[in-house]
Amino acid sequence: MTPKLIIADSEKDSNMFYAAGILIPDDFVYLEKNGRKTIYIDDLEYNRAKKEAKVDSVVNYSKYIKGINRDTFGKILINILKDNRIKKVTVPGNFKMKYAKILMDNKIKIEVVEPFFKKREFKNKNEIKKITEVQGVNERTLQVAINIIGKSKIRKDKKLSYQNKILTSEFIKEVIDVEFLKGGCFSEFDIVSCGKDSSDPHNFGTGPLFANQLIVIDIFPRSKTTKYFSDMTRTIVKGKASPEMKKMYDAVLGAQKLALGKIKAGVRADLIHKKVQDYFENKRFKTGEKDGKIQGFFHGTGHGVGLDIHELPNISLGNKKPLKISNVVTVEPGLYYPEIGGVRIEDLVVVTKSGCKNLTKFPKFLEIK
Repeated sequence: MTPKLIIADSEKDSNMFYAAGILIPDDFVYLEKNGRKTIYIDDLEYNRAKKEAKVDSVVNYSKYIKGINRDTFGKILINILKDNRIKKVTVPGNFKMKYAKILMDNKIKIEVVEPFFKKREFKNKNEIKKITEVQGVNERTLQVAINIIGKSKIRKDKKLSYQNKILTSEFIKEVIDVEFLKGGCFSEFDIVSCGKDSSDPHNFGTGPLFANQLIVIDIFPRSKTTKYFSDMTRTIVKGKASPEMKKMYDAVLGAQKLALGKIKAGVRADLIHKKVQDYFENKRFKTGEKDGKIQGFFHGTGHGVGLDIHELPNISLGNKKPLKISNVVTVEPGLYYPEIGGVRIEDLVVVTKSGCKNLTKFPKFLEIK
């Protein structure tokens, strides 16, 4: 078996954190040969790595300096590979070009492999527990945000106000961030989008929130310690939803219920997605381009969640593989029309032999009076 090589920091690179089990802010070396996992580290991190890293051995770079300048990382890397008699390695798709060039200049063959750790698609009990814990923080946070929207007043211009100030997307996102921190989590890209903004699935939202308009809240915190994510979306209206909004909401809710009922081990992901597409078509919610904008249902039904917010497996037309036991995936159909807004409802589930276990307990409702 070709040795596996990662050179990255484990604070940002999920494969490195998965492999080494320790958070280190600077690039270091992970080498897996014949099933034995070793990390190579500098003096600064060596003592901590010996205690915390989840590998078979921890080696200090000093062993490989052999008279060369300590800052010459490339020579250290090549000495490591020579010492292990390695002439070919597999690397992940995000392997940095500067390291690839060092290897190639020294006639080390490189094979890019994706996914690098296929077993990341299958979450063990401990991983599911970590994701569930983050989801608990997510749901408590969403409740705080919705409570504020619920307590807001409707002004004559239909803008919402809270504590005598105009209620904005930015304010709700600040509240969300604070609540995440209280729960030991953080998030960089919360979505609180209202009205026309909500018709773009990844519009983060800006400015005042309005009564009688669709508000999409999509939040996906990450644990500061375990580094696992959760993901959840709800769509609400403060005040009264229009008949078109209610019809959209009911269709998305029905599509999600359909998808949840289809998910189980052995079912092809693309066929689940196709069922959702067909459901919307049958409900006369068309997908396509109008006035230069894509509208309707134009994203996947779901995606894997773990150490990355988007990881395998996907529930989309591009994935013709069957779902398997212990996949953790979102189920998030949506509809988006610029003249009305967007509706998305998202739960997080674990695939089982006979169906799926929903990790999301937060209720689904449209109007807040």
